[in-house]
Amino acid sequence: MQIEPSRWPGRVVPSTDADVTVAVESLCERASWPDADRRWVRRLLEPWFKAGWSVDALLVAIDTRPDGTRQGRPRSRAQVAHEFLRARLRTWTADGAGLASPPLKGVTLGEWYRVNRRNAALHAPRRRTGLTAEGQQARAETRALAHRRDPVARSREKGRRRQEVLDGLLVPGQEVPSFADSWKLVAELVPVPRVCSACGHVRNEVARPAHRVA
Repeated sequence: MQIEPSRWPGRVVPSTDADVTVAVESLCERASWPDADRRWVRRLLEPWFKAGWSVDALLVAIDTRPDGTRQGRPRSRAQVAHEFLRARLRTWTADGAGLASPPLKGVTLGEWYRVNRRNAALHAPRRRTGLTAEGQQARAETRALAHRRDPVARSREKGRRRQEVLDGLLVPGQEVPSFADSWKLVAELVPVPRVCSACGHVRNEVARPAHRVA
């Protein structure tokens, strides 16, 4: 499987000659070293790749020391790329006896490929399946209610449902009372004072006892 340098996985530890070539090119691109001599960089990094170092781990080592402090300023154009890289990696040798453990754990290309395929399968769009009868009914109800998102439509629908509830309280066989029936009922319950047409005086009807004739 051939991978472009710009797409080389940073945590993968290259094992084959072809992978090392791509990893070296990827490191030079990510470090913005277009003038670096790839042959010298490769010769310098081959022992580190064999020790389990990846491109991401090497970039961390270029910027920081094993204790986490900063290494210093970035490389200037006056510095040779592979000499600058050699000086930065010198702080990561285990007291001169060997190479220190990488700051980032690497994986093989096969492990990365399996994880990548698994993640792709998990995030792949699922195939559509046919709706059940309940699902079709729910979809139809949702589409039927779509027009009710308008506040005016919702208010009208609320009034219609309220009227249906009130109509359900009627005695079977009777009609719905009209507006005139409501006023007639009010007139029977609340007496209306009589007004004199001549002076406008309000006359209240007072019940008087009947006159008895001796």
